[in-house]
Parts: sequence; C-alpha cells; structure tokens
Amino acid sequence: MIKQSLITLATLGLLHTNLLAVDLTTCIGCHGKRFEKPAMNLSRIVKDLKEDEIRKALHGYKEGSHGGSMQEVMSNQISKFTNDEIEEIINIITTGAIEKNVHLDSNQSKNEVPSIEVYTDACISCHGMTFEKSAMGYSRIVNQMSKEDIVASMNGYKNGTYGGHMKALMAGQVTKLSSEEINAFAEMITNISN
Repeated sequence: MIKQSLITLATLGLLHTNLLAVDLTTCIGCHGKRFEKPAMNLSRIVKDLKEDEIRKALHGYKEGSHGGSMQEVMSNQISKFTNDEIEEIINIITTGAIEKNVHLDSNQSKNEVPSIEVYTDACISCHGMTFEKSAMGYSRIVNQMSKEDIVASMNGYKNGTYGGHMKALMAGQVTKLSSEEINAFAEMITNISN
C-alpha cells in the first residue's frame, strides 16, 4: 500500500509538472519574477488582481479589446497562447508556481558571466532570452551587434543622442546603469552570441 501510494504521488507530481508547461520568461521581464511590478510603470500589479480580472485582461489583449499604451505589446505576447494556455497562465500566477515556468535565469549565459552582476529581466520580453529578436519589430538584433556598437547605442540612449521609436522606453531602461554596468551588459551579450 505504501509503495502504491508513493507511485501515485510520483505520478501526480509528473502530471502536475506537465500541466505547468507555459513559459513565462518573457512576462517577468516587465512584470517581475512574481508579477509584483507595474510593467513599464504603466500596468496594474498582476499578482494583486483577482483571477477574473487577469482572465478578462488576457483575453481582452488577445482579442484586441483591452489595454492602453501597451496594448500592442501585450497583444503580441498573448496572441501566441491558446485559451487553455491562458487558463494555465492564470493558474500559475494565482497559485504562485511561477518559478517552475521561467526556463532560464536571465543572468545565465553560455559563457562566463561578467564580474558585475547584470540583470536583463526587463530586456528579454522585447529582445528575447538571448537578444535574438528585433524588439517590437523596430530594433536591430542585439546579439548580432559588436560589443562596441552595444555600448555606443546604450550610451546614446542614456544621453539622448540615439534611438528611434523606442527611444523614451530605452532611455528609461539605461539611465540607471553606470558605464561599468553598460560595459558588463555588452560583454554578456557578446558572450551569449559566441
């Protein structure tokens, strides 16, 4: 009986793991690892919302009937999920099982991480886990840029001399970084792409 119970518990554990298959890594870039932040200082704090409020918002983003200034970004993010996956996302957020659905710590790379700690959570939702995407269809693909180009563009965003459509958003992201942090950030991306 004990052996059968252990097998049953193990099987249920496997089933539970398989149910939590939605990757929320891109979500945490803006909303925080526990959905505790207002995304881009514009959204409500998702962890504080009721289940029905989250459901209404996610389905509204998918249908294009919900959202303000970030409606396009959220529609692009949520449109790839089925209705069942949206329900899974809601369950993950409301039960606190988020860590199981973030597949790569943003500080991990294929090579050695720089000695200065670099946090890329706010970057990955637009640029991708390995900076392989053109952010919102506007930016250059960062992991194809040289270290020097990355440093120059980030310093340009910081001092207001660089950028197009996303200039204000990027300026908000980089103004808090020191020269050493910008250099470490560029080094980390160069390591990811090599």
